Parts: sequence; C-alpha cells; structure tokens
Amino acid sequence: MGHQDAELSDVMIVLVDEPGMTTQDAANKLAELGLFVCDVNEIEGMVEGTIETIKVGSLKTVEFVKYVRNVFSYVADYPLGDPRNLDKDDDDLSSEADDAGA
Repeated sequence: MGHQDAELSDVMIVLVDEPGMTTQDAANKLAELGLFVCDVNEIEGMVEGTIETIKVGSLKTVEFVKYVRNVFSYVADYPLGDPRNLDKDDDDLSSEADDAGA
C-alpha cells in the first residue's frame, strides 16, 4: 500500500536584482517560508531547493522573486521513526506483507 506523507517540489528560483540584498540573504528569507535550500548561485542570482508543493505558488508572490520553475514534484513516504512520517499507524510492514499474500 502506498502512503503519502508529503508532496514536495524541487524548484529553481530566479531573483530580481535587488540593491542591498545578496542572493544568500534572499535564500535565508526563502528558507523562512519553508524552502529547504540546496544551492545558492550568487553569480546567476538563483536559489535551488525543495518545498511542499502547496507552497510553490506563495513563492511567486515574494517581492524579490522574478521567476519560479517547478523542476520536479513527487510524493514522499518517510520511514518509521522519521518525525515527518504522518501515517505511523499504517506503516506496519507485517500487515502489508499479509495483504500481499506473503
């Protein structure tokens, strides 16, 4: 049985050339909005990261964001013991094996 703990999107964010704001400053502000920052490219003025898919639209409304590209979206199913695992009761592997006829 498939579980869905979160729907995530890998995004590339192109920033507006904002005087007085570095790309790293922008990345820090984006992290406060829920972006897990993977890469900060000062030369290109871009930030790459992962965020909950439902929050991608809100990134587009940030004043220093020029463009958001959703590169890839996927469903995450976190393992037992991971604090992000939302379906702890449904993750009983022995019951899944029984359901599969094993």
